[in-house]
Amino acid sequence: MNSPAIALLLSMMVGASALVASPALAEDTRLVQEVRGGILLQSCCGIGTNKEDGVGLNAEALFRSPKFLSVLGAPRPVVGTTIATDGDATSQFYAGFDWTFDFAEKFFFSAMLGGAIHTGETDEFDPIADNNRVDTTLFFGCRAHFRMAGDLGYRISERVSASVHWSHISNAGLCTHNEGLDHLGLRIGYRF
Repeated sequence: MNSPAIALLLSMMVGASALVASPALAEDTRLVQEVRGGILLQSCCGIGTNKEDGVGLNAEALFRSPKFLSVLGAPRPVVGTTIATDGDATSQFYAGFDWTFDFAEKFFFSAMLGGAIHTGETDEFDPIADNNRVDTTLFFGCRAHFRMAGDLGYRISERVSASVHWSHISNAGLCTHNEGLDHLGLRIGYRF
């Protein structure tokens, strides 16, 4: 594991946790502002490799943005997970910040930056991985990764939305391996 990447991810998670408990949120008793979830194709469609099959089940919670984040465009703290349905595929837990922009009448774009911890292989010389076919195993190099994601969505009603979601995790070359992992799929959102 790469110590700077782990330290960055832990500090982001602690920061997101502190934001949830922030006094700036006392004005609204609801900590969670929105939830999103859906089905994502595993390891497809982008920058990473295409070594994993199946789908991932995604769920995330978006919290109200505290006032002090208004200088950054008022991003909302977000925590979530993508659980792989194939036992050998990679699952992840993530946290970060989400910026959502409305355009046209009912359309929106959402961008997320943060970090993730995954369950994938980190070392190609790991005895467990050596028993598998090396050409079908992703090697991530370290456990903690950076994560970026985006949604292009449509507001079905005031509370319900549907979106196309893409996400990517990578260690940005900070570890020995950096194959990355992409997801693409459909999600439904519900605003409280």
